[in-house]
Amino acid sequence: MPKHVLIVAVACVMVTTTVRQGSADDGSPIASWLAQRTATGTWGGARDALELRGVSVELGYAADFAGNVSGGDRRGSGYAGFAVAGLGVDLEKLVGLHGTALTVSGLWASGRDVSEEDIGNLFAVQEAFAPGDVYLGQLALSQALLDDTVTVQAGRLFAGDVFATSPLWNYYVSGGINANLNSISSDIFFPVMQATTWGARVFYQPTKEWGFIAGGYNTDPTVAAPSRHGVDFSLDMSKGALTIAQVTYSHNQSRDLTGLPGSVTLGGYYGRGRFPQLDDPTRTDRGNYGLYLYFDQMLFRGDWLEFPGPEHLRADASYAVRGKHPYIHQHAAPKDRAHGLTVWGAVFAAPREVVNQQMVQVAGGLLYHGMFPGRDHDVTAVGVISGIFSDRLPRQGAETVIEVNHRFQLTRWFYVTPDFQYVIHPNGFGSVGNAAVFAGEFAIAF
Repeated sequence: MPKHVLIVAVACVMVTTTVRQGSADDGSPIASWLAQRTATGTWGGARDALELRGVSVELGYAADFAGNVSGGDRRGSGYAGFAVAGLGVDLEKLVGLHGTALTVSGLWASGRDVSEEDIGNLFAVQEAFAPGDVYLGQLALSQALLDDTVTVQAGRLFAGDVFATSPLWNYYVSGGINANLNSISSDIFFPVMQATTWGARVFYQPTKEWGFIAGGYNTDPTVAAPSRHGVDFSLDMSKGALTIAQVTYSHNQSRDLTGLPGSVTLGGYYGRGRFPQLDDPTRTDRGNYGLYLYFDQMLFRGDWLEFPGPEHLRADASYAVRGKHPYIHQHAAPKDRAHGLTVWGAVFAAPREVVNQQMVQVAGGLLYHGMFPGRDHDVTAVGVISGIFSDRLPRQGAETVIEVNHRFQLTRWFYVTPDFQYVIHPNGFGSVGNAAVFAGEFAIAF
């Protein structure tokens, strides 16, 4: 095990032990440290001073440990780590440019992919894994207009931070649903995780309930190669372009409303370019498209929990506010949510079976916030994910993953999630034994 992973693991054990021994209100230095917004605090007040000037610094690290005790191609285990350093600059506060912000991020991926190297399945059992090592992430400007109802972003952007994603999916460790409907990435180049490309998008939020997003991205696959480290700034639209849009209706997303929170999102994309045929890669077809729909609905709720995280992570935060901060996929802060049980579901369809490895993905699950007394910000999660392979792949049917876990939110800046996954027919092959996977995840906001 690499030294830095061992150091982080030991730190997790120390924090867990400390949390058991101290409480946030006993007045001790340890309790004060645990109550901080981040593990490194305010840096002697410098961090707060920067934020008053419009400069926010966000540092995070997440790691997944997984091992299959049976099934798959062979038994194996390993970790995958993902670190993000982000800078958000509110240029209105800093230099008086109204509604303008700059976001920059750097990424560091490490570890090994247990799914690819040991199990041989499609839906990665470690959502934190990314190939390569160091990357430049976001480098983008945003501009809010018309009383913050319209926000325009352009530059080096992800797509997976806003499209085909739900903050509730971050409670899962399987990459099949966290943080996006993973079948999309198996069919097209979908900029997510470590891969950013040149792009632009428009957010329109006329009310708190309705939100529209439309974007366009260059999807030249060569710029995402790990050897390019995210700094290949070439722009060749002839090698691929992605147009994507979605609409979301959400309700009861803030603590001053007494109803049950919920939302529904409908989206679709069109990929321009040449796509190799599955049964004859020497031949290509032009163009590809897909549709997706997902929803969540709280079934019953208790009190709305006190939210200890930053303002841009509030459930009712506007696109204009979120656009002033870098994207941290697996943020360690608890979600802004009420006690209670939530059901969610999702479906993705890509009808062109000649070029699409995954034609259909369906998923659903239950989340319970604060199931156990005294553990208000803990979350218990159950989920099922299934992806159906193209008929052009005759020996592959469907891969299904069943997942159960519990997130222990130990501080405002640290959580640990023990996890179990059961992979049925890895990569759609009925001849491969079902894999039982014991996994876990932790994340720290520094």
